[in-house]
Amino acid sequence: MSKKIKEFTKWTVLLVLTGISAAIAASLMIFLIELIQGLSFGITHGSFDDQISYVNPIRRFFSVCLSGLLAAFGWHYLSKYLNPSPTITEIVHKDKEPKPSANFLHGLLQMATVSMGSPLGREGASREAAVAITGSWLPFIKLDKNKSILLLACASGAALGAVYNAPLATLIFIMENVLLSWSWKNAYAASVTSFIAVGFVNLVFGSEIQYNIQQLEWNTDLFIWSLISGCLLAIIIYTYKSLLESSPKKDPKSKNYLIFVPLSFILVAILSLYFPEILGNGKAGLIYYFNQPFSATYAFPLFLAKALAVYITFYAGAYGGRIAPSMMMGGALGLFTAQLSNMILHSHIPIQFAILIGAALFLAIINNIPIAAVLFLLEITGQPLINGIPVAMAMASAYLTIYFLKKFAPKKSRKV
Repeated sequence: MSKKIKEFTKWTVLLVLTGISAAIAASLMIFLIELIQGLSFGITHGSFDDQISYVNPIRRFFSVCLSGLLAAFGWHYLSKYLNPSPTITEIVHKDKEPKPSANFLHGLLQMATVSMGSPLGREGASREAAVAITGSWLPFIKLDKNKSILLLACASGAALGAVYNAPLATLIFIMENVLLSWSWKNAYAASVTSFIAVGFVNLVFGSEIQYNIQQLEWNTDLFIWSLISGCLLAIIIYTYKSLLESSPKKDPKSKNYLIFVPLSFILVAILSLYFPEILGNGKAGLIYYFNQPFSATYAFPLFLAKALAVYITFYAGAYGGRIAPSMMMGGALGLFTAQLSNMILHSHIPIQFAILIGAALFLAIINNIPIAAVLFLLEITGQPLINGIPVAMAMASAYLTIYFLKKFAPKKSRKV
C-alpha cells in the first residue's frame, strides 16, 4: 500500500471519528433538550413546539425567569473561573486552542437556557459540544495544525446537520460559514463528517423532517413575487442585522451582567404570557405560520414580539444561536408580504412557499449563508431540489439589493 493511500485511509478514519463525535454531541443535546423541556413546562406527550401554547402562562413566565438567572450566573461564573471559551470562529481562524471543558459547559448552558424558554437558537449547543468532544481526543493524534482545525470545523458543522437532519446543507454550511474556504479537500471532509453524523443520529432517534409540509408547487405569480420580495425583505433583514451587530459587547464577568440578563428574560417572560410561540428557538413560531389560518391581529404582533425578544436578550449579553429564530422571523415576513399581495393585487402566491422563501432569506442574511440557506430550507421541509429555483431567485434579488445598500450607504453604517 502506497504512502498516499495510507494517509488517505488514516484521514478518512479521522473524519469518520469526527462525524461520530458530532453525532454523540447532537444526540446528547437532543436528549437533554427533551428532558429539560419536560421538567420546565410539564410537557409529557407531544413536542414542545406543538404543546407550548397549552402550557399554563404562569409556568411559562417562571420558567423563562429561571432561565435568565441560569444564563446570567452560569456565564458569569464560567467566564470568571474557566476563562472565556474560544468561539468556533476563533478556533478556526485565529489559531486558538479549544478548551473542551469550557466549550462543553458553554454549549450545555445554551442548551439549558433555550430549553427553559430563551428565545435564541440552540444550534450552538451541539456545535460547542462537538468541538469539545473532538478537541478532547485530537491531542492524542499526530496531525498538523491545519488538519486539526479542519476536523474541529467539520465537527461543529456536522453537529448542526445532525440536529436538523440536513446533511447536504451542512456540508455547504461548513465551507460557506465555518471555513470560509472552498476546496475539494474541504468538500470531502465536510461530506464525510456531515453524512456520518446525520446517519448516526437517524439510527438513534429516527429520520425526522423538522417541518413536515406537503410538496409545494410553483406558479408565475410566485416567481414575480420572489424577485420583488427579495428586494423588499432584504432591506428589512439587513436593517435588523445591523441593529443586532451594533449592540455593545457585554462582559460576562461584570456585575452589570448579573442584572441586565435576568431583566431581559423577565421582559421575554412577560411577552410569553401573550405570545407563547416566541419561547424556544423559534420552531414553534414557524410551525404556527406554516399550519395555522392567517390572523393578522396575532401573526404580526407575534413577529414583533419574537424580534424584540431576540434583540433584548442578545443586547443584554445572553448567548444563543440565530438559525431557528431567523427562520421564524423570515417566515413571518414572507407570510405578510404574500398575503398583502394576494389581497391587494389579487395574485395567487402559494402562502407556504412564501413562508419558506422568507425563512431562507432571513436565515441567509443574518448568518451569511446564501447557498446553504436555500438547501437547508428544502431539506428541513422535505422539498425536492427543484423547488430551490424560486428560493434561489429571491436570494439573488436580496443579495443584489444588499450589495447596493452597502455600496451607497454612508461609510459609518457599513458594519454588516
